[in-house]
Amino acid sequence: MTTILVIDDDANIRDSMREILTTLDFQVITAKNGKEGFDLIKQNSLDLIICDVAMPTMSGYELLEIIQKQENIASIPFIFLTANSNTRDMRRGMELGADDYLFKPFSIHSLLKAINTRLEKTARLKKQSAKKLTELRQNISFALPHEINTPLNGINSSAQLLKDYSNNLTKEELQEIADLILDSSKRLTHLMQNFLLYAELELITKDNDKVKSIRESDKSECNVQNIILAVSQEISTQYHRQSDLSLQVDSVMVKIAENNLEKICRELIDNAFKYSQPQNSIKIACHRQSHQWLKVSIFNEGKGMTKEEVEKVGAYMQFQRRKYEQQGSGLGIAIAQKMLEIYGGSLVISSIYQRQTQVDMILPIA
Repeated sequence: MTTILVIDDDANIRDSMREILTTLDFQVITAKNGKEGFDLIKQNSLDLIICDVAMPTMSGYELLEIIQKQENIASIPFIFLTANSNTRDMRRGMELGADDYLFKPFSIHSLLKAINTRLEKTARLKKQSAKKLTELRQNISFALPHEINTPLNGINSSAQLLKDYSNNLTKEELQEIADLILDSSKRLTHLMQNFLLYAELELITKDNDKVKSIRESDKSECNVQNIILAVSQEISTQYHRQSDLSLQVDSVMVKIAENNLEKICRELIDNAFKYSQPQNSIKIACHRQSHQWLKVSIFNEGKGMTKEEVEKVGAYMQFQRRKYEQQGSGLGIAIAQKMLEIYGGSLVISSIYQRQTQVDMILPIA
């Protein structure tokens, strides 16, 4: 049953609303002021709060301000009751987090419409959230075991070969096995490092004070050209695709730590090669958007993504994996997004399905 809390210092309004809403199969509890209402909020699982604005002891505005500071109850839909249609007061309420206003005197129709609108919106958001959580669970359960087991299997099978046939293996075969063990170990190490780094970045970006402190205290600068040249040439060599790479990158100093920009570039450029085929071009270019911002574009001709897939890009999100069998956990691009966000920059992805993808880094110029 849907539970609604009605808070009003007018006993007649409280009783009338309880009678009306109870008749319509809502469970209703009431309070005569904000303080009493807040105690009931903590004691009950609520679906909606209807609260008068002007009350003694604690006003509706004061109550809502307290609620919004507590994560476990901040999402409860909140409707204000008021006899005052002053635009400034309404704006204050909406800025505090109110979902709607009901003006006294109100009809039963307008009351029910306001309630149903809020409850339907909450139900939609919960459904969307549950869907996203299900997708995330599915991606984690599919992507992470694959990303962990593949290098582990390489290490285990190589170790077994050494154990069983060590006396019969040639020098070249031993070298091949050693290379497989090293590659598998590097891949597993990279995954673990990205997993821990992403968790750390998630905590930082959720703390506005921490982000502000980093931006104010970190005076690091680095040259975009130097980093992109070094990283792109290294990665193109690993993929044996030096001829696919095209660079048009100027020497520009940006406000970000060198090791962080190198990490961002490494993840994004590696993705460009990973999700495209040999002889498909990889183009990296930059230009100033203004005296404050530099845009670095990483373009690849590859399988591309649909609009829906672009909107869902993030940690552990993989698309059409069974079809393409690409490696990756989705952590790289999520790490790049979080790092850029900390430094005030951003990441923009545009793609044409089965044709191309372009990732734009927006960086603050020093």
